[in-house]
Amino acid sequence: MSKKKLNIILDIGKTNVKLVFLDEKGQFFKEIKTKQTLKFYKKKISYLNSEKIIKWLLLNLNKFSTIYNFKKFVCTTHGATVAFINQNDQEIIASTDYEYKYDKFSKDFQNLAPSFKTSLTPHLEGGLNIGQQIYYLDRVFPEIIKNTKFILSYPQYITWKLTGNYSSEISYIGCHSFLWNFKKNNYSSLVNKLKIAKKFPKINKAWEKIGDLFIKDSKINVLNGIHDSNASYLYFKNSSLKNFTLVSTGTWYIIFNQSTRLSKLNPKLDMLCSIDIFGNHVPTMRFMGGREYDTLCDLLNITKKTFSKINETDVIKNLIYPSFASAGPFKINKKLSKIKTIRLNNNQKYTLVCIYMAFTLNFCLDYMNSSSDIILDGPLTKNNNIMSIIATLRSNQKIFSNKKQIGTSLGASLLFNIKNKSKLNLSKISILKNTNYKKLYKIWTEEIKKKKLIN
Repeated sequence: MSKKKLNIILDIGKTNVKLVFLDEKGQFFKEIKTKQTLKFYKKKISYLNSEKIIKWLLLNLNKFSTIYNFKKFVCTTHGATVAFINQNDQEIIASTDYEYKYDKFSKDFQNLAPSFKTSLTPHLEGGLNIGQQIYYLDRVFPEIIKNTKFILSYPQYITWKLTGNYSSEISYIGCHSFLWNFKKNNYSSLVNKLKIAKKFPKINKAWEKIGDLFIKDSKINVLNGIHDSNASYLYFKNSSLKNFTLVSTGTWYIIFNQSTRLSKLNPKLDMLCSIDIFGNHVPTMRFMGGREYDTLCDLLNITKKTFSKINETDVIKNLIYPSFASAGPFKINKKLSKIKTIRLNNNQKYTLVCIYMAFTLNFCLDYMNSSSDIILDGPLTKNNNIMSIIATLRSNQKIFSNKKQIGTSLGASLLFNIKNKSKLNLSKISILKNTNYKKLYKIWTEEIKKKKLIN
């Protein structure tokens, strides 16, 4: 009896790592999960333990190869993470942790970095700009850059580990890195200033085969790979939809709207431009929604996530104002102690968190000038309360949730055959009747401006 043939997606998020198996028709078959862990370079710089992920990946592939036959593999990962490989084809750091404080020399870096007009990249905290990571390492541990043969984006590091072949990819390099000049469609001036132009391998298409991986009876075609939110965007872009705004959710909430004019992008609000895998510019805005949601539930000691009605006076009195995670359009809220004193029950506190999440997302959609259909993808699609509030606030637009809930993996799977079109399974979100969310949102935004909470 012949073995069932499967394709493989390694989906690396900042918190969770998923190994997804699809059958040849692209249908979900099996999923395995693990967690990201950290290591330290010279006991100082934290970085992701990518080698552990590789071992976990190969262990599972070998385990299941006795039952299944594997055909193709692709990796999709979160952004702002690179690996440094030395002249002996060994890892120096694999791979960087963007939550490390790489912004110690941010003022000096800002003088060196290209302008927003050419890079379409805002200056972000920590290590969210790859260019800033490289600049920091060059100053603190210059031997890292000096001894580096190649700088690999995270998906391409995985690809190299499996095949031994080096590659780069545009959707990753062009994602808030300061490494790309959007006007010239080539590497930026920063690359030359840091003398690292020769340290980036040839750019290949995300769907191109980079090499083969042999696991027992399986000869697996290893594809180049893709940035995760770009994979999610690809899933909807390669469909019958012609104009839409995508909200890709996870640790980050990322809003894509190709209709937003580049001149409307404000770097202070964490607005930037991404590049899709075909080289098209995609205006983007982001905030750390998943992290904020978890932080708020923890701060308010929410034990059961049940939505309940609260009278308008109590809502206005206890509205939550931003922000509780780094990045995004708002300043960090330093008065965390105040929010712990809210005298409401568990369900009412949870309702306030849902209202806050919906208001923050709606603020971003406003600034992105979203007027087309909106698609919600990722973990947010499991929260009908937040989605319903969004639909109510934007009653002039149609709001849909992706019922399959795994747009990133599904988008990455399109790389197995880039000519395939996505067969979407969307659910329209209903508007809540007899609610005052629009009035509350107006109060919320006016208070934000009054408190000067916008960056």
